[in-house]
Amino acid sequence: MDINIGKKLDGRYEILEAIGTGGMADVYRANDVVDGTEVAVKILKREFAENEEFLRRFRNESKAIALLSHPNIVRIIDVGFTNKIQFIVMEYIDGITLKQFMEQEKTLDYDNACYFTSQILKALQHAHDRGIVHRDIKPQNIMVLRNGTIKVMDFGIAKFAREEGLTTTAQAIGSVHYISPEQARSDLTDEKSDIYSVGIVLYEMLTGEKPFDNNNPVSVALMHMQTKAKNPREINPDIPRGLEEIILKAIEKEPKNRYSCALSMMDDIERFKQFPGETFGYYEEEDSFMDYDNNNNETNTKFFKALGPEKKNETLKKATVTQIQPDDDEPYYEEEYIEKRSMFVPILAGVVIVTVIIGVCFVFGLLYNYFGGGNSDNKEFDIQDYVGLNYEQVVAEHGNKINFVLADSDYSPDFEEGIIMSQNIPAGKTVKPHSELEVVVSKGPKMKKVTVVDSAFMAEHAIARLNEDGFEVQQKFAWSDDVKEGYVIETFPPANYEMKEGSTVMLIISRGPSVTEVSVPDLMGKEEAVAKEMLEDLDLVVEIAMTNSDQPEGRVVRQSLSANEKVKTGKVITIYISNGLPPTATQNIEVAFPANASGLFTFKVYVDGTLYKEEPNVDPAYTTRKTLSITASGTEKDITIILVNQNNGLEAELGRYQFSFDSSRTRKIISESIPEAFKSVDGIKANVTTVTTASGAVTTTASSSESSQSETAPPETPAPTEPPVVSSEETPAPPVEPTVTEAPAENPGE
Repeated sequence: MDINIGKKLDGRYEILEAIGTGGMADVYRANDVVDGTEVAVKILKREFAENEEFLRRFRNESKAIALLSHPNIVRIIDVGFTNKIQFIVMEYIDGITLKQFMEQEKTLDYDNACYFTSQILKALQHAHDRGIVHRDIKPQNIMVLRNGTIKVMDFGIAKFAREEGLTTTAQAIGSVHYISPEQARSDLTDEKSDIYSVGIVLYEMLTGEKPFDNNNPVSVALMHMQTKAKNPREINPDIPRGLEEIILKAIEKEPKNRYSCALSMMDDIERFKQFPGETFGYYEEEDSFMDYDNNNNETNTKFFKALGPEKKNETLKKATVTQIQPDDDEPYYEEEYIEKRSMFVPILAGVVIVTVIIGVCFVFGLLYNYFGGGNSDNKEFDIQDYVGLNYEQVVAEHGNKINFVLADSDYSPDFEEGIIMSQNIPAGKTVKPHSELEVVVSKGPKMKKVTVVDSAFMAEHAIARLNEDGFEVQQKFAWSDDVKEGYVIETFPPANYEMKEGSTVMLIISRGPSVTEVSVPDLMGKEEAVAKEMLEDLDLVVEIAMTNSDQPEGRVVRQSLSANEKVKTGKVITIYISNGLPPTATQNIEVAFPANASGLFTFKVYVDGTLYKEEPNVDPAYTTRKTLSITASGTEKDITIILVNQNNGLEAELGRYQFSFDSSRTRKIISESIPEAFKSVDGIKANVTTVTTASGAVTTTASSSESSQSETAPPETPAPTEPPVVSSEETPAPPVEPTVTEAPAENPGE
């Protein structure tokens, strides 16, 4: 069984089930007990937890994603780094991977493929603008929600593109079927590497095949570097030529020949969606003819050739094939080259004709509508709610009915760039066709550079400076042998990094030179998060244990190290957190048996009239007392003990009590009669008296322990020559009173 399932990380994220695994980490579905929401938790695998390189990558992932905020990127919620476990908490996505979607659909129509690709590119452009390259784009890392929204996830090997001159590690990183040629060569990688991977994904969506596939990963990597991919239309002829050009440009071997950025590729996709029949002129279409087969059926294979800038103005030529049939019936081919005729005049004539036709139709339409024509486009209609939609897309789709007027543009922390923030006509209002609708479009969040604060700044001055520049501040303390106590060590993100206005900057403040001994703070009654931060700031290792308590949920009720105790840094301290459930306690009742008790007995324990437990097969021949333990919570619980003789089935009440199981631990005996209970169930052994006469005759009499000797039947009269000898097999012992003891509480220190 997975040892992580059932754990509660940071006392908040309860692991429910495993939902996936990756090269570095396992992913779990979890419950956030604070917010009551489902989350996904990624936990670094044990074999990598002590590997500094993997640890660095894992921490980089959390830092990278923390800087990203986009509807097409999986949102990070929390991170946790301790000596024992490293984890990232992310939003839980209710959907399937693009890989699973593609396996179901086999091939996607170009509408869906373009829709998905545009969302992927939007996510990447957002990341690229912040210097982050994904480097592992593949269908397995892309989630498809039920409403068709795409979420890019697993920036597991992402790092800041500005660091180390955009170099990767010594080995190519990424999934081999989708890596760029430069990744396969371990060369420099930048945003164009992600463009290549997106092109491969789009290729697979439209054809149902990977452009390079082999059982040997090394062979696949070599294909990325050396082999030209088969044109997508050779696999699926239904793919429009314009879309094929987009794919081929994205998967060019040389990065300089690809799209310059995600936005540039997205623009071409949007243009293609508006004009599916249009091509982009990136490649020259040529004809290549194959030989005739035996049935004289001609096979024509199309292919594209990349156009360099110097060729675009040249006169294009093409090869024509003339078949001459000699007497021996052997086919003969001859190539002749002819100048391609200029298309300027026919095109110009066509444009003029089309313009005239459109003009006539327009005038006719106006006259027809003016004189009572029934054109539905002239009818009034209700304004839609365009807030939250992309301005350019709205204009393209609805501009034939409404005259959109860009009233203003402004920065907004809530709307991405190009999204409509407001409109002057409310949704639902009826208007005439071509009415003017003023809209305000967002410029996106206002970006600001992180203020430069360094070791020359005291903490309070640095906080004031950051606040003045529009940033929130989170403080973190650390030991430093180089920076004086109370001064700034560094900020995260670093100085001059661009962030949204109002974002939070973490300020690392010096505690002074590192020490080996610290004083444990008093944590009683503090919130869990506060107590944990106080201990971690002292370089103490924190372990959380949940316990029952009458204190409010989430508060510290006990600590394993006493307040003000001097300990070395790195020592483990356990803090016990109230789970809000009432505390329990154990009370003990000891029943001492009468000395002449005999038989096999069962003790039944009732709590508030409900059978709590039974203790059967108790034999007084082997023990003198029985301890009955009761664990419960609450106050003034009624406890009843019933004695049962297993030999005859008789029952009797042995005692009644009233106990409290809260912090007061009060105890009260209502009634108790142990000897009477045993006697009433015939659980007392009879006394035996033997009389021996002088003639050797023996007479035996029996009585209970409570009977006097005078009540026994007189023996036969002995011979006068020798007095009788009387012997008792058992001498009655005085009854022993029961002892009621209190067991130690299960939650000491509460």
